[in-house]
Amino acid sequence: MIPTLFLFCRFHVLRLIRPHPFVTTVCAASLLLLMVSLALLTQETQATKLANEQLEELRHAASRPVIAVQPAGPQLAAPALPWFRSSDLVAQFSRVAEESKLPLDEIGYLLEEGATRPYLRYRITMTVAASYPAIRQFVANVTSTMGHVDLDSISCTRADIVVAPLTCELAFSAFFRAEAYG
Repeated sequence: MIPTLFLFCRFHVLRLIRPHPFVTTVCAASLLLLMVSLALLTQETQATKLANEQLEELRHAASRPVIAVQPAGPQLAAPALPWFRSSDLVAQFSRVAEESKLPLDEIGYLLEEGATRPYLRYRITMTVAASYPAIRQFVANVTSTMGHVDLDSISCTRADIVVAPLTCELAFSAFFRAEAYG
């Protein structure tokens, strides 16, 4: 029975291929492409179904109320700020500028008064003229050596493209303990 079926199929396949080889090849390639497409469609359908199930689980979990539990461990304290001494701050900025080999052109200091805040904010603005790496090194040195000082803003300009040094406006904020200040 099987050899007869094999001979029958062979006869009809050869009968199709011999007179129209190109059409038969295109049909076979199309059939193969159809089977691959169906396999991919099945796989993507299953992946979409799984993603929809996960989405529904997340929506269900999000609809439940969340009870905030306070950790039993110790609470982190605010960082210890130094006592306010403007002369020390000026000396520290000068020392960092010398170490960075950065000439300071203009420096302005302003103490912000704020009775409601638990700290003092001392604003330092300065104008420097140097190369970009020198300015960047200065800012990195300031933030690494003085933990209570943060860079607020930096604005650089260059007079001409051929002029190497930049002129930058730097603004820092230094924070101090408020209870030590009168």
